[in-house]
Amino acid sequence: MKFAKNDRFTYNGITVNVLDILGDGGQGEVYLVEENGQKYAFKIYKDEVSSDFRYNLKNNIQKGSPSANFLWPKEFIEFTDGDCGYMMDLRGKEYVSFVSYLTGKNRFKSKRLLLNWCIELVKSFKDLHERGYSYQDLNDGSFFLNPDNGKILICDNDNVTADKRSLGVLGKMRYMAPEIVRGDKDRITGERQMPDVHSDRFSLAVILFLALCLGNPFEGEKLKDYVIVDEKAEYEMFGSNPIYIYNEQDSSNRPIRGYHTAVLKRYPALPSYIKAAFQKTFVDGLKDRENSRTTELEWIRLLCRYRDELITCECGHEYIYGFYEKKPNAKCPGCHKPTRAFCTLIIGKGKVLLEPGKYLYRSHIDKYSGDYNEPIGKVITNKNNPSLWGIKIKLEHPILVKDRSGHEKEIAKDGVIPIIDGLKIRFEEKAIGEILANK
Repeated sequence: MKFAKNDRFTYNGITVNVLDILGDGGQGEVYLVEENGQKYAFKIYKDEVSSDFRYNLKNNIQKGSPSANFLWPKEFIEFTDGDCGYMMDLRGKEYVSFVSYLTGKNRFKSKRLLLNWCIELVKSFKDLHERGYSYQDLNDGSFFLNPDNGKILICDNDNVTADKRSLGVLGKMRYMAPEIVRGDKDRITGERQMPDVHSDRFSLAVILFLALCLGNPFEGEKLKDYVIVDEKAEYEMFGSNPIYIYNEQDSSNRPIRGYHTAVLKRYPALPSYIKAAFQKTFVDGLKDRENSRTTELEWIRLLCRYRDELITCECGHEYIYGFYEKKPNAKCPGCHKPTRAFCTLIIGKGKVLLEPGKYLYRSHIDKYSGDYNEPIGKVITNKNNPSLWGIKIKLEHPILVKDRSGHEKEIAKDGVIPIIDGLKIRFEEKAIGEILANK
């Protein structure tokens, strides 16, 4: 069934006006519609869908979305001729496609916002998996981003299903886990391995690599072996013989100079712990899919650490200081000027490099919190004296600070903590921090 502009249809006694077509894909068409004065997106399937697919979609709607980051189906609609579809909220105009980011059409305003997006991406799939779902079809068309604030929207959620339950969807080549591409046998059932949490984690790592490096982690020198990248070539590169481009034991598939320029520029700038997480998933995880793929919680902790140690040079270049590297960055990789002096907030096992615009998050003071992007403080400068910096606090209670001389002071819940070397801060009963200068 197809609709034209100004067509109408009804369900459950409700009239829906078709305003325009938003997209036409292989699975179905998506329309802009209006219901009771409210605009929505409506997807209708081109072909008849199975009873299992219908049941799964209805069940997902009934259970509700794992988080607000998903453009989750809201209402299942069946027509008398057997066609069906579903209503969902519209994507805001401030969101652009992940593909537009990969092609350079859109860019995040800062590396911090890119990392915010990555953290939200991983947290969304953590929420999804904890609800017993697997996404099964992660690819570059599944995500949208707001380049101004790092927020995310995840679409195409009609294929989400209970973990290890098959709806016949395998995924998209270049993003699928190799065992799914090859059609390996499940070690328990003996049947074909279907997408699940473990294959999701592989695909998630591919998306993160694309986001951070702007290249596919398995496309390197091996591309030269093929006149054309057809199905056979893709099967070999991503299924039967996948070789991670930065495999520490196999250098046969390194990025091609002059072709994979973005990867060659961006990958060396990654922290060693991020590189290790990719190595674990893309090398060890090929052999042990259940135990050697970086988990969502591991990714979140590493990405938060990455965000915390970012420093911004006067030239505008953002880079890691290198708290966890063998040798910190003594110079800016962009302009090569010496890394400026700074202060660090030590809290628990973490280190937050303090500079104007840097945020403290709920997860900094509560290790059990899942609010990795909820600010509870921001580094600001004094309006009258820009050389004086402080942390503007956003907590519902006052906090106690003590300087090196032992003098204590209570900071109001909406007050500012001065950034002073040796200052100890009690954010909460079990959250004690200390500011130290990098001398």
